[in-house]
Amino acid sequence: MFKRSTQQFGYQRGGWKPGSKHQKHMGLNPTLYLYRFPGPRGPGPYTMKYWWTLGTFPTGMEVPFRLKEFLATYQQEHVPLEVEEWLSCFVKDPVVALQEGVNDVLHVLEATSRKTEQRGYATSDTVINRKLLSPLKVMEDQLGVRIPVVGIRAAVNAPHLREKVLDDLYEYGEILAESGSTPHRRAAMEQLEKFPVSEGEIPALTSSEQATQEKEVELSPNLEKAVSAVLSPPAASAKDEKKLIEILTSFAEGCVLKNQMDEAYTTLSGALKFAHGDETRSVTHANVATSALLNGKLKEAEFHSRESALLGTAPKRTPSGKRGYALWAATVAYQDDFARAERIVDEALQLYEAAPSDVSDSSTHDTTSLRALKEKIHELGELNANMDPSLRGARKHFHADRVRGIEEGSGKSFQNEFDWVLFKNKLYPSKMNPGTNEMGSVFRRVGDLGGAISTSRSMEPL
Repeated sequence: MFKRSTQQFGYQRGGWKPGSKHQKHMGLNPTLYLYRFPGPRGPGPYTMKYWWTLGTFPTGMEVPFRLKEFLATYQQEHVPLEVEEWLSCFVKDPVVALQEGVNDVLHVLEATSRKTEQRGYATSDTVINRKLLSPLKVMEDQLGVRIPVVGIRAAVNAPHLREKVLDDLYEYGEILAESGSTPHRRAAMEQLEKFPVSEGEIPALTSSEQATQEKEVELSPNLEKAVSAVLSPPAASAKDEKKLIEILTSFAEGCVLKNQMDEAYTTLSGALKFAHGDETRSVTHANVATSALLNGKLKEAEFHSRESALLGTAPKRTPSGKRGYALWAATVAYQDDFARAERIVDEALQLYEAAPSDVSDSSTHDTTSLRALKEKIHELGELNANMDPSLRGARKHFHADRVRGIEEGSGKSFQNEFDWVLFKNKLYPSKMNPGTNEMGSVFRRVGDLGGAISTSRSMEPL
């Protein structure tokens, strides 16, 4: 009557997953014993305890997704060997890169032929190969200075500069190979000094540990000297820095030959970062002052010449200090302050005519040039005694001033408001100046276009 259900069940009730509800049977579904695993409803507080302390759930089956932490810490520190080998093709040791750059620049300049003068033809400077640009960029990046190509070309073509530049570059490469680059060493020391180690960060040793350490390691007395010789850069300019200043000065001289005074000033200002020690800084400041004076920048020239004068006379009197004083006085005289210029020369004479015990060089005592300068300044002061004070310093004495005037200034027949006007990087004839509708403007023919009243000026009838 009632049909008996003859369905046979196996041992397995419920699903096959470890967390599902009903019983399994090991004979049919042998499972790994899982100590505490997150069940079908997600992990509870007990399993989460292991997540936070052990780092995974206790089974170790679930892999935590820790990409963020990996990227933040471990990946920053670890570079696989293959990647390092691959990188070594591109990322060079800075000093090696600088050395290769200097050698490449030298090879290109040596290969540049000399300027030949032929009768009946105008001579122009020989062109330097474009291969110069990439090693020059390497040099600029490593040293943090700008080296103008104009100056390089002029220096290689000038007979009195060519050999000096090539010799200096060769010697600079030799010094780099022998003892490394001092500017890089200075930069490294600056970076190290930014992270001072406080005493609390160094773990203190117990007396027994200290005793064992002292037994094991015996430091030689010369070690400290050797380490400081390598790590600590010298207080004065090192050999390579002096050579670098000479190279940059030669290139700046080339810029001056081509009347590129701005470039010369920039190059010599860049050389200042390699000048350490009073004497070297005094000489370099004097060079910068000369280039600033030729560039017509009298305030900058006054600053650098004063620095040169003070540095050249601070511990002992040097010829560069005398040159600094002469430049300082000349710069002040160019600004038409003749009384002050004369006082500056008097101060220099007072310093250099006193019998000094600290200077062996006889050229330092020679004040003929300073006396001649004083006479000239005195003469000019008398000539300009009746100058209107408001005109003082208004005269332009240098070629660079005239060039700048033509490039940037305004004159009677050019660059004035009746000629052309610049508006949003475009040139317009003055009557089409979009910024105004004054008399003569084409915009007076147009009404107010029904816009809002934007000024307090009452509207003019056409």
